[in-house]
Amino acid sequence: MAEMIAEAVVEETVERVVSLAIDELVLVIGVKGELKKLKDVLTHIHAVLQDAEEKQVKENRVKVWLQELKQVSYDAEDVVDEIAYNELKYGSVHNNTKLPGWLNNPLRLATRFKMAHRIKVINLELDGIDKRKSAFQLKTTDQAGASSSSSGQTIDRETTSRLKDNVIGRESAKEDIIKMLINHDHGNNIALPVIAIVGLGGLGKTTLAQLVYNDDAVKNHFELKVWICVSTNFRTTNLFFQILQQINPKNDVPESSSKQVLLHGLESQLVQQGTKKKFLLVLDDDWNENQQMWEDFVFSLRDIVGTGSRIIVTSRDSNVASIRGDQTVHVHQLQGLSEYSCWDIIKSRAFKNGELVKPSLLDIGKQISDKCKGVPLAAKVLGGMLQSKREDHEWEAVRDADFWKLPSDGTEQIMEVLKFSYYNLPSKLKSCFSYRAIFPKDYLISRESLIQLWMAQGLLGASNNSQEEIMEDKGNTSFNTLYSKSLFQEAEMNEYEEVRRRKMHDLVHDLAQSICKFECQNLGERNNTEDFSKCRHASFISPKTLKVLSKAKKVRTIFGWESTSIKFDNGGTVGATKISSFFKFKLLRVLDLSGFRCSYFSSSLGKLKHLRYLDLSYTSIKSLPKWVTRLYHLQTLKLIYCYKLVELPEDLMNLKKLRHLFIDDGKKWKKMSQAIGKLDELQTLPVFVACPDNGISVLENLKNLRGTLEIHRLGLVREASLAKRANVLSKSKLRKLELYWDRDSSIGDEGSDLHVLEELQPHPNLRELFIAGFVGVRFPTWMSNALLLPNLKSMKISNCSNCEHIPSFGELACLERLEIRNMSNVKSIGGSKDDQMETTTTPQSSLYNCLKVLQLIRMPNLEEWLEGNEVITFPRLEKFDHRECRWDGSGVNNELSHLSHFSLHNTL
Repeated sequence: MAEMIAEAVVEETVERVVSLAIDELVLVIGVKGELKKLKDVLTHIHAVLQDAEEKQVKENRVKVWLQELKQVSYDAEDVVDEIAYNELKYGSVHNNTKLPGWLNNPLRLATRFKMAHRIKVINLELDGIDKRKSAFQLKTTDQAGASSSSSGQTIDRETTSRLKDNVIGRESAKEDIIKMLINHDHGNNIALPVIAIVGLGGLGKTTLAQLVYNDDAVKNHFELKVWICVSTNFRTTNLFFQILQQINPKNDVPESSSKQVLLHGLESQLVQQGTKKKFLLVLDDDWNENQQMWEDFVFSLRDIVGTGSRIIVTSRDSNVASIRGDQTVHVHQLQGLSEYSCWDIIKSRAFKNGELVKPSLLDIGKQISDKCKGVPLAAKVLGGMLQSKREDHEWEAVRDADFWKLPSDGTEQIMEVLKFSYYNLPSKLKSCFSYRAIFPKDYLISRESLIQLWMAQGLLGASNNSQEEIMEDKGNTSFNTLYSKSLFQEAEMNEYEEVRRRKMHDLVHDLAQSICKFECQNLGERNNTEDFSKCRHASFISPKTLKVLSKAKKVRTIFGWESTSIKFDNGGTVGATKISSFFKFKLLRVLDLSGFRCSYFSSSLGKLKHLRYLDLSYTSIKSLPKWVTRLYHLQTLKLIYCYKLVELPEDLMNLKKLRHLFIDDGKKWKKMSQAIGKLDELQTLPVFVACPDNGISVLENLKNLRGTLEIHRLGLVREASLAKRANVLSKSKLRKLELYWDRDSSIGDEGSDLHVLEELQPHPNLRELFIAGFVGVRFPTWMSNALLLPNLKSMKISNCSNCEHIPSFGELACLERLEIRNMSNVKSIGGSKDDQMETTTTPQSSLYNCLKVLQLIRMPNLEEWLEGNEVITFPRLEKFDHRECRWDGSGVNNELSHLSHFSLHNTL
């Protein structure tokens, strides 16, 4: 199997050549001609790559040819990338002057001649590769047709769907295990009984454990529950630390603490007033066969947990259960599902929205489900692959595939199913999938970070916001496609039912690593004696592994996935010297320096011409290094928890390609660079600080902002026209807007503040709105208008000291959370008795139908909540927090059947 797919590398290089503005390069003899020749030969080779990718599985000489092609294509991409960098450096080639002055710049001219020579050398290599392909009798593929059949329909189908697993066929096993957990007679003579779930990879051990863990009876039975994914990292102190972190996320005991210190911290959480809590611990994917290590762990834990506590272990290895010795009270050997259950899984993945299955596909599908041998992972993957296929012959090809003929030894056949699914992906999706191999097993990565990494490697196409679909949207499409095909699993959802983070099934991760071999390496899981000369992407960097990695001259990714740890020495010249060594990797596109406790970074890093993703989070920098503004290709810059950084330079405007700028803590910034307004490709800007001169008008050109935007120091904006120019209403991809009138910036002009807020009306797509410190006496009408905020789910208002009246939010159809706090002058919500007019004698009940959380805190003068002639109802309210408020709840329909949390104290 090829490592990173050659077809995707060639496609990317062709795209880069085409997207590069080469018209002006005709002024330098040979450059335009060489670029055109490069594009032509790559396009010619690309036409046969699909056939080559299939043949290289059985023909080693084709595999060698593909690997050589891929390496030369990488080199070509690097040269084209450097040409684009130089054009950005010396001035845009898109200006209006025909001769932008390059004739007066000898360095620029010399650079172009140098690039032309390098392209010529690459073209000679590609000519030889092109000539050798005739020996393989490769067939030309109609790329347009292949694209429409392999990806187009699938992508359209999947971008609108959010697949959630409906677990099939495990109810009986679930009930059996729950009985063992809550039955005190079962294993009661053992201090900490263990229930083991054992079975082949892909059978659903983790899924079964999750069903048990989240069952209501289990939730009610145990006082504390903890889930830990162990994999190959079974270390006693690490497990104690993870347990402590889950029980108490604010725990301040460091991971590096001794076993005794960690146990003491655990005891303080598990033992309260002399009573030990009943505790459930799940150790998922446990591979540890060291009995002494296991006994040390259990014997330490059993003395601080209550009677009835239990451990669930899931493992592929039956030896793991036996090594647990007398602690194991039951081994549940997980069996395969029935062929009917497998068919149900395939059908649920392959057909959406109640689509009818034609009889011929029904018969073939049942034959495929029988071949799955009861493995739900195989059924999920095949069902995902069949989503876009509706012809009999397409289903028959899956049914009759060669991998079914392999000896049925379980895991090996599942791997062949996964490979088959992988080969059916479009080429760019193959590269997106295999890039995941640089991360360790069970690593959860956010959707946004993964998309930004794909983008940095050119896996999502050219960077151009004027395209019909921008790169981030392409990334979302790719993510959704891989997720729906079960190649991404274990998703963590956000409050909007969107996939926030995900990881891979172990077998799928094994597949990714087998595809990439030496090209994508997680150095934390690799033997340091291995050959790193082919390594292009690496993660888990430490001083030791950095020295080993120095052999990888063409590495493109250095990503430290333990981002909050201190990787090197604290500050000083030693740390700075080590960091400067990253300059050796001149082809880097991704560099993660987060967690390096240095206040100084070597200026040599500014020579990383290809860099697109830079993370300086958790560092001690006081100002952004000057060299950062010379990284003209940079797309993503992360500056999270840089607590000493309070200002951004004006030179930031040099980063014309910047799309994601991650900063935080809006209260610390002295001022915000006005240069930000010139970064018209910017999409992520979590924090912006208003300035006295221009207010927030510099946001005007940032039309593509998405996600969250906090605007601070709005008290400095004295003219509504400056707020209007920010054009918040046009930013359709913003989901959360936070508006702060910070005390040190406000001069208390009530009228101006109201006019400013009126001009900050957001787009109807907004989901969350938070307003703090506003000094106006009333709020603008758009805040309570159902037509203007039809998708708003959360409204939070705080510290608006002059406001006496809160409007009704009952018409906001999607509102789920309403928080109003620290509003000392508010007297009424919704209206007052004086301005309510009787229009009907029959109360209506249609308000706040979606509201789940209501918090009214520190509102000492609140007297009434009136909603015209309607009875105030909260039919779905789950949490009601009512503190230091005069209002006693009169006027509310008290039938709160869903209420699970009620807090009422200090009512005035």
